[in-house]
This record gives sequence, structure tokens and C-alpha cells, in this order.
Amino acid sequence: MSFDSLSALVIGSFNTDIVGFGFPTLVKQGEIGYGTKLKVGPGGKSRYVGQMLAALLGQSKVAMVGRTTQDPFGLWRPPVDALIEAGVDCSGIRFVRFDKETGWPGITLMAMDEEGKKHTYVVEGVNSELSPDDLLQSDHLFRAVSRNKGMLILSMEIPFGTAIFAIQKAREHHIKVMLDPGGARSGADVSSLINSDIFLLKPNDEEAEHLTGIQIKDNSSAIDAARKLVAMGPQHVLLTRGKDGAVLASKDGEKLIECPQVSDNAMGDATGCGEQSFAAMCASLHRGKDIHTAANMAVLAGTLQYHREGVVPITEKDLTVAK
Repeated sequence: MSFDSLSALVIGSFNTDIVGFGFPTLVKQGEIGYGTKLKVGPGGKSRYVGQMLAALLGQSKVAMVGRTTQDPFGLWRPPVDALIEAGVDCSGIRFVRFDKETGWPGITLMAMDEEGKKHTYVVEGVNSELSPDDLLQSDHLFRAVSRNKGMLILSMEIPFGTAIFAIQKAREHHIKVMLDPGGARSGADVSSLINSDIFLLKPNDEEAEHLTGIQIKDNSSAIDAARKLVAMGPQHVLLTRGKDGAVLASKDGEKLIECPQVSDNAMGDATGCGEQSFAAMCASLHRGKDIHTAANMAVLAGTLQYHREGVVPITEKDLTVAK
């Protein structure tokens, strides 16, 4: 297989989302809730980014590395099939032997009430075993991305040691690293990853608070947090803030980016918005856009995603029409 145009290597988890909707309220322990709708589909934070990047950059431009297993119920299929359909190279997916006790594919169980509030539980399955050896088996992808002056994209839904190894490999191959610190287990300290090897760090408010200890209440405190994150080493920080836009920070200073008015549609679903912003930022940078233009495209893409029903990747045409 040719990798002449491979521009982005995404490392992350393959999850199948099983979501129940229409619960009047989220129940407490011991209670039973009755919903009205069930949806089964592809999930995984980094997998979302991989699919979204492919929608922006085109087929054969993106590859993904991760683990899954072919369980007898076919729960492994949705995330893998979605990537294949999007034109993502899947040669870096390692299929391990299924084990009904410990070796299931990643599953996200979610209950959402009528107001959009949700309980989320993740059964990591074989995602939790993604190892440096898996990355070594995908060295051909690192080399191809390096030849094309591409980028490595990862989040903290993978084991900590594997993330460190991925960043080290990127440095060896002179590949820019784009890191979303989301997905880490509660209480995990990922600050040791936030160093000068990171070209772009993209946290949201909650993740930035965890990394800096600064409580983000408004734009001023968000700027303080972004400035502190830059001082930890990354070249650039895009702190996404939902309806409040984003803060772009580097050693040259900080800039507030407001969400554009793109639709009168009352629909609002935050699922996938952060991943869509991250993908649009990475795609714009790969195309040679300056950091400020890329950040504006990121906020625009996240805003467009918010007004869509479900996670439907934004295309370059969508961004052009909305500008």
C-alpha cells in the first residue's frame, strides 16, 4: 500500500457507543429509569478526530493506530467500519484475540435525559492494553507521516506510558505533536506530558483547570490558565470554552476567539464539538494556515457541529459556506 499522501497519524481508542435517550431524569443509585430511544454507533475521542480529519483532508491522508478485538456480537464493527468508510488507513489497527472475561472491544455506555444531561461509563476493554509494541508495529506509518511533514494526534484515552512513547517517537521522526489532554482517568496527572515536544495543546475549561489549578470562571481566568499552560512548554494552546469560544495562547500573547453566529437552529448538542474543533485546527495547520486562522476555523467548526443532530463530520465546503 502507498502512503505517499499520508499527513496525519492518530493514536487512540476504538469504542462503540451504546446510548439511551429520553430519560425524564438521570436516576440515583437503586432507581430505575425508562428511556424512549436507543442508538448504537462509533465512538472514541481520537477516533472521532481521525474520521473528522479525513472529512477535511481527504481519503488516504489520515491513518489510525489502536487495538480492538472481533467479539461474537460484532460490537467492534461500528468504529472500524466508520473509519474505513471515511477513507482512513486502518493498517495500524491491531486485532487481538477475543477473551470474554477481559478482552472485549471498548464500549461506552451512556444515558441521556430530556435536557441533554448524561451519565457516561466506559468499559475500556483491549483499548487499555495499547502498548509501545503496537506503535513499533506501525513504524511504517510514522515514517510516512514524517516524509510528508505531517503530524501526530493523540488524546489521553490511551495508557500513559504509551502516550509518552508516542511523543518520543514523534520527536525522533521530527513530527509535530497535537495533544488533547481529554480522556484521562479521573485524578490522573498528565502534566509531565505537557512540555516543549508539544506543538499544540487543546484542552477545554475543565481539563485546563485540572492542569493548572486555576478555576476558570470567565475570559480573564481562561487567559490566565492558557498563559500558564504555555509556560509549561507547548508552543501553542487552544483552550476551547464551548459557547464562550476559545483562547489562543503562545509565547507571543493571548487572543480571545468568539463563537460565530452560524444558525438560527435551536438544536444544541455538544457531543463531538471539541473533537471537531481539534480536527479543524489540525487540518488548517497542515494546509499551511497561520495559527490564528487555524484557531478561527477550529471555533467555527465546533460551532457548526453544535448545531448538528449527532456527530456528523464537518467538511471544507461547510467551513467555506459558513465563513
